[in-house]
Amino acid sequence: MEEFEKRVRDYVGTRYAVAVASGTAGLHLCMRLAGVKEGSEVVTSPFSFVASANCILYEHGTPVFVDIDEDSFNIDADAIDAAVNDRTVAILPIHVFGRPARMDQICRTADRRGLAVIEDACEAIGAEFDGRKVGAFGRASVFAFYPNKQMTTGEGRHRNHRRSAMGSRAASLAQSRTRRRRMAATSSVGVQLPPQ
Repeated sequence: MEEFEKRVRDYVGTRYAVAVASGTAGLHLCMRLAGVKEGSEVVTSPFSFVASANCILYEHGTPVFVDIDEDSFNIDADAIDAAVNDRTVAILPIHVFGRPARMDQICRTADRRGLAVIEDACEAIGAEFDGRKVGAFGRASVFAFYPNKQMTTGEGRHRNHRRSAMGSRAASLAQSRTRRRRMAATSSVGVQLPPQ
């Protein structure tokens, strides 16, 4: 598993990578690590598999849907800023069908508003935006390897991130099956991400 994590990390261009059971599990971990909790809002697209919104609901946050761009079917980056308010903690762009969202504009909006960007790249391993692999733009990203994805392991997903604190926390949460005591002690604590 460590070799697989290393290869995905190196391929995408992130500093850390953690393998977990599914894309849904990875998105859920990302929401927890981003500090999503009751009263929090996450701006995202309605055009996705239900897991993208459910991962926000699992942490008692509220998905705020922004319409899609009619050419790419991705979130309309021009409409994100109007959906952000003082309860917004993250933006969850979804790279639909392997087509990258407009990450330059999404990241500028997130930086200006102090928000985390969590990339749902479950359908987009290998896709690039402006010469960079998707999954390397946000604070965290999720790739899935379910049989209907571009690359498959039968089941499973990969979560990449750039922050060391986030990497060790994600590894701790992902390995809860072997560290149940530690997980029980930390699972209710929301982790606030450091500034990008």
